[in-house]
Amino acid sequence: MKNKSIICALLVACGLGVSTTSCEDMLSADSDRTTHTNANDTLYGYWGIMKAVQNIAERYVILGEARADLTYPTSYAADTISNIANFNMTNDGDCRYLEVKDYYTVINSCNNYLADVDSLKTNSGGTKVMEKEIAQVIAVRAWTYLQLVNNYGEVPYYTEPITSLGFIDEFDFNKVQNKLNRETLIEKLTPDLLRYREVSLPNYGNYNNGAQDIASTLTMFPVKLVLGDIYLTGAQTQSDYEMAAQNYYDYLKDNGAYLPTQYTTTADKSSFSGEIDYSNSGWSSIFSSTTSPAGKSYNGEAITVIPSSAGKLYGTVLTGVANVFGYRTNSSMSTDSEEGKEEEATTSASVTASPDVTYRQLGASQQYLSLCADQKYLEREKEDEPVKVLDGAGDARQAILKDVISMGSGNVSTTKFIGKPCYSGFSYTFPVIYRKALVWLRFAEAINRAGFPSYAFAILKNGLCREYLPEYQTVIDTTETGEVDTLKIYYTTNKACSYIPQSEYDKAQSKTYLTFPSDFTYLSGTEAANVGVHSRGCGEVGFADSTYYTYKNMVFKKCEEMGVDTVGVFAQDSLSYRIDAVENLIVDELALETAWEGNRYPDLLRIASHKGDAGVHWFADKIARRGDPRDPNVPYGLGKNSEYDALYNKLINKENWYLKLPSYK
Repeated sequence: MKNKSIICALLVACGLGVSTTSCEDMLSADSDRTTHTNANDTLYGYWGIMKAVQNIAERYVILGEARADLTYPTSYAADTISNIANFNMTNDGDCRYLEVKDYYTVINSCNNYLADVDSLKTNSGGTKVMEKEIAQVIAVRAWTYLQLVNNYGEVPYYTEPITSLGFIDEFDFNKVQNKLNRETLIEKLTPDLLRYREVSLPNYGNYNNGAQDIASTLTMFPVKLVLGDIYLTGAQTQSDYEMAAQNYYDYLKDNGAYLPTQYTTTADKSSFSGEIDYSNSGWSSIFSSTTSPAGKSYNGEAITVIPSSAGKLYGTVLTGVANVFGYRTNSSMSTDSEEGKEEEATTSASVTASPDVTYRQLGASQQYLSLCADQKYLEREKEDEPVKVLDGAGDARQAILKDVISMGSGNVSTTKFIGKPCYSGFSYTFPVIYRKALVWLRFAEAINRAGFPSYAFAILKNGLCREYLPEYQTVIDTTETGEVDTLKIYYTTNKACSYIPQSEYDKAQSKTYLTFPSDFTYLSGTEAANVGVHSRGCGEVGFADSTYYTYKNMVFKKCEEMGVDTVGVFAQDSLSYRIDAVENLIVDELALETAWEGNRYPDLLRIASHKGDAGVHWFADKIARRGDPRDPNVPYGLGKNSEYDALYNKLINKENWYLKLPSYK
């Protein structure tokens, strides 16, 4: 029991408190984790790294959203937040979200761990006891480097530990010869990851953050997902896109392919006012299963989170994102004990959050609101009736915005607060790095660029599983002369994804990442376990009689926005147009599904790179529209107002896409 207490104390010291039960699990004989006497070879080292990751958690969201198209800085925004959002010159250290040394603290901690750990030590069964931890540390390091490239463009790259305590202050970024950028990501980061691709996650049971138990596996970075992100971000060839697709596919196949229906939002006409009522019960609980991470089950969405503690006694309290989005937060501690039993007292903590307009530095952009309004919510009142559009509803996922009513000078006003970190109370499992829908959308992005736009669209409309796909059926035909012919007919009748053309289906048969065995099918006793991502906010879009959200209609719509003549766009030699069109649909879906989770700016950067030279103008226009969206048919660069023009002109210069590294003399 003494050793258990020591381990618990170490974990608390690292900022992630562990309950007694969890310690029992970690040190029990049947645990998949073997501890050692060397502190550098124990849980202490790994959780120390995760403590460092917590220090960059909130800037993942702030930097990922403030600079993109789904937020705008309010009149209450601090100068630093406003400067970040408007791409004004910022200096390293201007605020806690602009300190590059925090990333390198994570990286150096990883380098130290990998240098000190005994990677060859085995237990009595011959298993390498530290293999799972090593895999995680390599994954964390690679993910951190990816964030640096997304934020700074080109950064110093090193894998050896630096022991000087002030190493980062003495670091001359301009003199480091070994650099990492988008073009070298795959070359430098994938070899180590590939060696540990099939290693499972370490499992230390649950830990307590002062308010609730959280599964330790929720804090892990699956190697296959990090690999997928690196291949997708650094892609320069079709092979790179295929490698990204394969890694996302393998993760989904092995760890829960199902995209469940319980996290959908719904819309309905109020019987009293005739206005639209949104139900957000699914969204408000999307990350509430803190002890049951996403896996091979119908339930579960979260894969990787960077959790907050409920009080300083239990570790780092992450309230920065909530504050920037407009919530006044307070962390409190309480002790529960009976008289005469003080030694048995239990201490708990909690964080409360209340919306306050004077705290609200970032709000939902007009671009986001317009995108939601532009969607068609489809409903079916009775099973035997056709699908119809619910007028005025738009995408129901906008219900994640929290309407707060306030009084002032006799006037009533409603302010929309971004609700994801605090919709039904403070979220201890935000930021979210990976979740099921995000992985599916990145998988769609990869297979689309690999040359399969109709399969990518299927992820949006229907979901991909074996039952939904067309197939070949053997037909026996007898000719007039009595001869028997055996024919293979491309059969699409009653298939949800009947729009997949035969040529694309045939090409897909040689791709492992487009084969869907029983892992991608129905779950017994449930509705279809794999649904289209778009249905999470737009109702019955997956039905065959849905005449709006169809492959042809949506490709035509996006081609018109791009200024592409839709005549012949479905000809074989027009594949590149279909890929661009579906990619833009995926961009919209990423906005609707994953808004304000920290992904948006890296998403736009990555997809701009897919588009080549045209991506520069696409990127500048996309972000410039956030305040006052223009007619999408207006050509690039023809601004509507000074705000648009200022941002657009700034962003057609790629040097302005990235933060500036510090310069030391």
